[in-house]
Amino acid sequence: MEFKTIDTALTDLMERKNKAYGNAYSQSYAEFGTTYAAIEVFNKVNRIKTLIKHPDISDNGEHLFDSFVDLRNYSELAIKEMIERGEVPKDVLSKYKIETE
Repeated sequence: MEFKTIDTALTDLMERKNKAYGNAYSQSYAEFGTTYAAIEVFNKVNRIKTLIKHPDISDNGEHLFDSFVDLRNYSELAIKEMIERGEVPKDVLSKYKIETE
């Protein structure tokens, strides 16, 4: 499977969720900054560890795959906020060929 195929599907999912939930992530990031982003990632990593150690847990029907998708999306949301808020130096962005206005 191509990375672009996965990326497109997961980006579409994230955009739908963001539209459904409003921009709650951005609002929380505005209030708490990268600490909020780190906590979201930390919580998701802990969820992944739990699902790996206890694969029989299905309290909310969440599959391990879902948690990895969430982890990817939380990371991308943090990256977006950091860029939009000018928290990433231009030389760092240039390594990734990301241009800002």
